[in-house]
Amino acid sequence: MHILLLSDYESQSGGAAISASRLAEAFIDYGQQTTRLVSYPDGKKHRWETISLSPSFLAWMGLRKLPRSFAKPYANREAVRKLAHLLKGLKPDVINVHNMHGALSNGWSAELLIICQEFAPVIWTLHDMWSFTGRCAFSFECEKYLTGCDETCPTPYEYPCLPSREISKAWQDRMYFFQKSSRLAAVTPSAWLAEKARAGLWQGLRVERIPYSLPLEVYAPVEKKVARQALGLDVRSPVLLMAGVNLAERRKGVGIAIEAIKKTRQRPLTLLTLGSDPPPINLPDVWVQHLGFIDHERTKALVFNAADLFIHPALADNLPNTVIESIACGTPVIAFDVGGLLELVHPGKTGWLAPGSDAESFAQAIDIALEEIAAGTGLRDTCRQVAKDEFSSELQGRRYLELIRQIG
Repeated sequence: MHILLLSDYESQSGGAAISASRLAEAFIDYGQQTTRLVSYPDGKKHRWETISLSPSFLAWMGLRKLPRSFAKPYANREAVRKLAHLLKGLKPDVINVHNMHGALSNGWSAELLIICQEFAPVIWTLHDMWSFTGRCAFSFECEKYLTGCDETCPTPYEYPCLPSREISKAWQDRMYFFQKSSRLAAVTPSAWLAEKARAGLWQGLRVERIPYSLPLEVYAPVEKKVARQALGLDVRSPVLLMAGVNLAERRKGVGIAIEAIKKTRQRPLTLLTLGSDPPPINLPDVWVQHLGFIDHERTKALVFNAADLFIHPALADNLPNTVIESIACGTPVIAFDVGGLLELVHPGKTGWLAPGSDAESFAQAIDIALEEIAAGTGLRDTCRQVAKDEFSSELQGRRYLELIRQIG
């Protein structure tokens, strides 16, 4: 079987690209021919074949000189034309679509999926809410996506941003796309996202839940002392870890985490951070070490093993890879009870849930967790067992292949 994966990024720039790459690995492990069609190749050597769907350099230079009102339709036509030409030659048996909104400037839109369905059944893996909203990846409390997003969108300038005047048309275009779709199904990693999709524009179409996977042989428990020595860390206090591609993003809740750390009783305290931006923390007896962006899997696994507790203060989320990675390494998690996090953080097994969505409740959860960890309730074994039961590559690949057989 020839499986083609279509996504904006190949393996870099966030959890969706990482998840798509892990799924591609699972398909290959099952002996399936696997091709990646991407807007932004990473230039690395992979087990799959990579084909670029980005504009040529000359076309890109030309687009830069055009006003947006002309450049956008032209880029879209070029993307549609190039995609149709490639699919005619590739002849995939199924097309698995992942994030598209990172390639909007290259002319990508839901129209590409109409073209895909002319050549093969399509499974769209949803990593957020974008496919059924006017522009946003996470709607927070807004429910306009149920009836029609418009210029009153409360967050038009948050990623993926869109001018307010264009939001109504974007939602209408998506509605038209779903009406024209007959060979389309969705996969959501979390039950939370599946529920949102079925209530929105995916209503009446098939939506299945298949959680993410990760290489369990890489993300595995290592003795904390060994992990800390390997990373060059000399710590004698409890270690918290916080991670995210962009720690400055509002959705990540970093500001809440900073306030929570200020309110915790535990001192001294060590905070490790992963991501593009170091958090602005300057507190006595709180040692902060920003490790930057790490894409090397085994190094990341060492970082998760070096921590006593992974804190994930997101205010909205699907099924974050970082939380799964931490659990697989045997490091429990603190999170708010929002979105798909309820499906990952199980009190008494994989971590602690902070009630509410403020710094005070998050600080209380940190204090309780650190007290219980100090008393010997590390949850290391139960975390690892949950990861083995729910997030193996073999299980994810098998579930996808069964779905492919059903819709093929």
